[in-house]
Amino acid sequence: MAHGSRNPEALRTVTALLDRVRALRPGLPVRLGHIELNRPVLTDTLAALRGEAVLVPLLLGRGYHIKQDIPDVAAAAPHLRILIATPLGPDPLLAEALHARLTEAGWSADTGRTAEAGRLADLSRFPEAGRTPETCRLPEAGRLAGIGRIAETDRLADVSRLPETGRTPETGRPTTAGRATQTGLRTQTSLRTQTGPPAQPRPRPPAPAPHTAGVVLAAAGSRDPDAALDTARAAALLGARLGGVPVLPGYASGSGPTVSEAVRILTALGHDRIAVASYFTAPGRFATECAEAAPGVVAAPLGAHPAVARLVLHRYEQALASAPLSHPAATVGV
Repeated sequence: MAHGSRNPEALRTVTALLDRVRALRPGLPVRLGHIELNRPVLTDTLAALRGEAVLVPLLLGRGYHIKQDIPDVAAAAPHLRILIATPLGPDPLLAEALHARLTEAGWSADTGRTAEAGRLADLSRFPEAGRTPETCRLPEAGRLAGIGRIAETDRLADVSRLPETGRTPETGRPTTAGRATQTGLRTQTSLRTQTGPPAQPRPRPPAPAPHTAGVVLAAAGSRDPDAALDTARAAALLGARLGGVPVLPGYASGSGPTVSEAVRILTALGHDRIAVASYFTAPGRFATECAEAAPGVVAAPLGAHPAVARLVLHRYEQALASAPLSHPAATVGV
């Protein structure tokens, strides 16, 4: 239950999403309601219904709307038996949709990911992050490798495979080309070592500078710590979906880093290819402001992606499983 948007694309996007929901479940009544700014208003939608309904919020996490507005609206409709579904996020289906939107915008993790794609450890060094390390950190798959240690690919291990270096792995002494023979208590160098200069180690070519990818998950934001936790979990799911690319939340409002601050944090940690994923159901003011802060690739909002439509029905079914209704109906609050 968001409050709608003055952006005309928002209503068109949500209407297209509900058309997908109807196509997935023919015969299931689906209605639309807004808290403000768009019609139909949710209270009017509920007033026109009779019997039973499931209220499925098109919201991406917990916060004031989930904890206060929805229960208030349900209480103001005593003529209905209403079940309230959980918000859409976080969920792997949203990570699927976010990944698809990034790909559509031109994102390719192959152009910016290293073998052990970075660790975002110790984000508490950045005061602008505005949250505790526990809520800022990304999962193990999304941390920066190589900070303060040598990467495995840079170690001079198993030099026995490099005979031109002229050393054995056991002792580091000259190999056959400069091998010494024992004669009593004396050590004599074989003639082969006197017929030419000693073998010189072949210089190692410099390792190419890795391109490290990073993503900012742009969200509306809230002062509710549960909302921040839900967004952090969504970022972790997206990072896993992207194969370990680190994903850091950035917010349009509330506490926590803005999108610009999140970009600076990723840049300071060595990322040079940063995209912005739009964690919004539909276009609107917040989505536009976050997109303007993107340094490069910016994805469109989730919109009417098929995975989002499947998730709406999944939340509906979860609500029914908790307390089945005698006559299935669905009211989708936006």
